[in-house]
Amino acid sequence: MSQLKYKDVEAKFEIGLAEAEAKVLSIEHVAPQLPQRPEITSKLESLRRIADVSPRAAIMEAWVLVEDAAGKSGFVQGATVPRVNPHLFVEELVRLGKLPKGSDSLLDQMRRLRNQAAHLPDFSLNQDEADRYLQLAARMSELILNVEG
Repeated sequence: MSQLKYKDVEAKFEIGLAEAEAKVLSIEHVAPQLPQRPEITSKLESLRRIADVSPRAAIMEAWVLVEDAAGKSGFVQGATVPRVNPHLFVEELVRLGKLPKGSDSLLDQMRRLRNQAAHLPDFSLNQDEADRYLQLAARMSELILNVEG
């Protein structure tokens, strides 16, 4: 019974990944073409090397890329210990019309996928799935970083 649940989750990850990719295409359709940032391209290459060894670790690090983008854009919460909440930041940018509608739901989808990869024991990802997620994280980071500039 638990094996069926495990395989079901793997299938859900693949479906969730495809849904997130569709959201990116929809966002790119309405968003202007953004220049690729060298720091994102460099980090993406590093993440791909990590994915060669551990796809799960690469996904975890890719999420940090999104959090860093929100932090670099000046969105930090917390009094004593600052923390970055990319979801609230992206939600606010969508509300202000600075990011295309759907950017917030894309980020939610990415967070759910990251949580699946992080918290499910013995959950295996292949390199293709990891690379697809890495590309999503890079694209979301570029969207966030290019809001003001």
